[in-house]
Parts: sequence; structure tokens; C-alpha cells
Amino acid sequence: MADKVRVGVLALVHDHVWSQFEHLKEMDDVELIGAADPHEDLLERFRERTGVETTYTDYAEMLEKEDLDAVLVYGTNRSTGDLVELAAEKGLHVMSEKPMASDLDVADRMLVAARKAGTLLMVNWPIAWSAATNHAHRLVRDGAIGRVWQLKWRGGHCGPKELGCDPHFYNWLYDPVENGAGAMFDYLGYGASLARLFIGRPTQVMAIAGRLVKQYIPVDDNAIVALQYHDANAVIETTWTEPVPGRPPHDLILYGTEGVMVSGRPGVMIYSKGNPDGELHEPPAMEAPLRNGPEYFVHCIRTGGPIEGVCSPENSHDAQEIMEAARLSVLTGERIALPLTDHLYAM
Repeated sequence: MADKVRVGVLALVHDHVWSQFEHLKEMDDVELIGAADPHEDLLERFRERTGVETTYTDYAEMLEKEDLDAVLVYGTNRSTGDLVELAAEKGLHVMSEKPMASDLDVADRMLVAARKAGTLLMVNWPIAWSAATNHAHRLVRDGAIGRVWQLKWRGGHCGPKELGCDPHFYNWLYDPVENGAGAMFDYLGYGASLARLFIGRPTQVMAIAGRLVKQYIPVDDNAIVALQYHDANAVIETTWTEPVPGRPPHDLILYGTEGVMVSGRPGVMIYSKGNPDGELHEPPAMEAPLRNGPEYFVHCIRTGGPIEGVCSPENSHDAQEIMEAARLSVLTGERIALPLTDHLYAM
């Protein structure tokens, strides 16, 4: 491989894309080549933010004209599948943004395309780079609270429009086709990934969702999802209607046979039978190559190693399956058993 990994960007309508450019700037072995998106105002913002002048309004044209090693895909949840397939056909490694897709069929297509091409597929979950979450996982793995039998997590804010997201972003978040749902799909993937990490794959999913406050959107603004295991459960709440975003804090709570763990800020608190008042465990800072998505993505490209952990395509597919089951549960009012075997790619 050349001295620098040559990276392009396919789509700019997912607001998380803008922070990734700062991470790319910090790496000496990466060259940002250009971006493609049909919206000229987003291309202008890209040129201003990055100083890179090469832009296209057609995705295929950029892939045809530019010599790339990898791409960042930041489209809608539904369009991500098309863009991943397009990149895989060119033999390009892909980092896309959470969640994996709008539905399980699209996620299936992404996995198949990358595996057929022999390219890397990474789904960037911001929680993967959380020092507290990673430290909590190490402590649980070492038996700090015994066997985890319950996980609770809440994710959300006051709403994409109210939070100040770009209209190009919140317009598709409010679209049941392009997003897949509403607040439920915006945040359930985080909780599903955490449950997958700390407990494993559930056997059943139950969910309720509704438009409780924002009557101007055609999707849910709140949801509660319960995951059932043979010997554990998880409860995940998602919201777009918090009057004060993030208050109270959205800490990860883990109940174990020997204690309770609360992971958030300033660190990881453990309440045990021997210390009911709790003990604070300050997590060590994340180190390279695990400080952010682009850094880890480029590391795997250079080393030839697989994408592992929360951001792996397999873990992300498992999270997508939970999301799909939750949507089915909302629509039918029933418990949905896993795995969902009526799909092209049943894992």
C-alpha cells in the first residue's frame, strides 16, 4: 500500500460525518481525496471544512475517476446499502455510520457485498470509543459484579430538529423508509449493541413505541424495548422528547449477582455486597488505535486485521436484527423470537 491511505466520502447527509474529518486530519498516513453528494450546499460545507476541493454530485463518477483505498459512507440508513455495494464492487473498504441500515434486508446486502468482495466493512458506533464503556466491559469480564442478569440503558435527546441538526439530516430521520423508524432506530442500535456486548444475543424481543409529543412527525418519538435471554434481560429506552437533553444522565446500569455497576461520567461506579456505598473506578484513557472510528478503520486496513468488537459487521448485524424484531413487535403487539430466519442472511 502507498504511504497514505486514500479516502473518499460517499454522502454527507448524516451529521456525524463532520466530526470524522477532524479525526482524519490527525493522521499523517491518510489523505482525504474528495466527497460525493447530490446536495451542493453540503459539498460547499465539505470544501470549507476540509480544504479539499474535489467534489462530485454523482457517487459513481467519483469512484470511477478517483484512485481510492477506502470510503466513508454517510447516507441515510436505507441508502447506505446501495453505497456499500457500489464501493465493494470497486474493491474499496467501507466505514459507515451507526446504525447499520434501515432494515435487516439492507444489512444483509451489506454483509454479502463486503464478504463477496473481500473488503472490510465497519459500522462506526461512537460508544465503541468510550473509555467508561470499555473499562466497564473489562471489569465485568473479570467478574467484578458476578454474572450480569440485567442491563438498563436510555438514549435520546429533545429531538433532531430541536437539537439543531441539519435539515438534510433530520428530514430523513423523520422518514420511516429512509430511517426505518423514528427515535427507536436512532437510538435502539446503541442499546442493542451494549446488550450484545455485555450479555449476548437475546432469544426474544418485545417493544412498544408511539408518537407521544411530536405530532408533526410521521414516526415514533419514544420507544421502550425489552430483550429476553434464558437467564437475563435488558431494557432499552429511546426518546426524542426530553425537555432537558441527557438529564438525568443516560448511564449504563448493569445488575450482577454480586453487585451493581453504573457506567458513565466521571467513570464506573460499583456497588457491591461488601461495599454498598460504592467505589469509583476511573477508566484509563483510550489509546491508539482505539480512540475513534477513522483511526481504528485505517489501522485495520494497514494491518489486514478484521474489524472486531462493537463495530464489527457481525455485531452490527446482530444489533440490526434486534431493531428489526422491535419494529415487528411494535406492529404486531407480539413477542418476536430470535433469530429471524425469514431473511436472506440468517445468522
